[in-house]
Amino acid sequence: MQILCSYSSLVFDCAHFPGFLQSREACHPIFHMEQRKLLPYLRKWATHELTETDSYLLFVALLKSSDLVDFRVPTIRTEKTASIIAQEMEHLARTVIKLNAVQNPSVVFPHYVITPETKTLDNVRYWIENWEESYTLFTKGKLRDIEGRDEWKKLQLREAALQRFIKNPHRDVSTYSGYLSEWAAIAGNFPTFNITSPWNGETISCSTFWKQIITYCAQEEKLFSIARKDLAELLEHCEEHIPSGSIYSHMLFKVLRAAEVRLASFLSLGDLDLSAGTYAILEATDTAESANIKAAIQAAPETEPRPEQYPTKFAYMKAKFRWDMSKRYGNPSTSTSEDSTDNKTDDGEPA
Repeated sequence: MQILCSYSSLVFDCAHFPGFLQSREACHPIFHMEQRKLLPYLRKWATHELTETDSYLLFVALLKSSDLVDFRVPTIRTEKTASIIAQEMEHLARTVIKLNAVQNPSVVFPHYVITPETKTLDNVRYWIENWEESYTLFTKGKLRDIEGRDEWKKLQLREAALQRFIKNPHRDVSTYSGYLSEWAAIAGNFPTFNITSPWNGETISCSTFWKQIITYCAQEEKLFSIARKDLAELLEHCEEHIPSGSIYSHMLFKVLRAAEVRLASFLSLGDLDLSAGTYAILEATDTAESANIKAAIQAAPETEPRPEQYPTKFAYMKAKFRWDMSKRYGNPSTSTSEDSTDNKTDDGEPA
C-alpha cells in the first residue's frame, strides 16, 4: 500500500494496515526522528551519498525539527527545489541547531507557515535569514524593550490573537486591523522618529503614523485620506523588513496592496453606476485620467449632495467628489445643450 506523506507530499510504501492514505494523517518515519539523529546525515549529504529525494526529505525534516514551522499543507518539489536545498541545507542546519540550543522559555523566535502559497519553499532562505538575525539580536541582548519584556514574546502574543481573527471567516479585516498594525510594527521594527501627522497636525512617531495607515487601509471610509506616497513608503519598508510566508504577513500585504490598487484607480471611479450618467465617446488623445474625469462628471448628481442623503460617509465623499468635478470642468450635457442652441436659427429650427 502507498502512503502520501503529510509533510513532504512524497508517496512511500507501507506493507500493513491499509487506510492511512485516505486519512492523509500519515507521514514518512524521518519526521519522527529527533534533530540530533538527523544531523549525522548531513555528512552523507555533503559527500553526495544521498539521493535527490533523500536530500529533500532531510531538508524538510530539519525545517520541522525547528518547531518554528507550521505545516498547514505538505511541501512540494518543483524545478527549483534541488537548487534551494543545495544552497540552503548547511545554512538551515547551522541555524536550527542554534535556535534549539536556546533554553530560555521567554525567548520566542519568528514562526512561519507552510501554506498553498509557500509550499514550494521559495521563501525559505528569507525565513532562515530572519532566524539568524533574531538569534544575533538575542545573543546581543537586544530582544528586550524598555519595559524589560521580551519583544518576541510580545510578537507571539500578537500572532496568537491575529491567528484567531484571520482563521474566522466571519471576521472582516477592518475589525482586527488594529491588531494587524501592532503586529506589523513589532515584526517590521517600525522607526520611532517623530513626524507631523498629515491628518491633524499633531506630532507623532513614524511607527504610530504607519499603524494608522494600516488601519485606514482596511476601512473604506478612511482609505482615501491616505497619501499614495505615504502608503508606498510603508509598503516598501514592510517588503524589506517583514518576511513573507506567514499568515500574518500574507494578510498585511494583502491589505496594503489592495489599498495601493484602489488609490491608484482614482477614487475607484472605474467602478461607477453607469445608469447614473450618460455615455461619452473618448478621443484618441484622452488619457486614463481625463477618461476618469469624464466618467466622474457624467455620474455626478444633479444637485449638490448632502451627507444625510447617503448611507455611508464614503458614498457621500464619492458623490461630492463627482459634483465638484462637474462644477470645475463643466457638465458635458450642459455644454451639449448650449452647443445645440447655438446651432439653431431664431425661429428654433436647426441651422
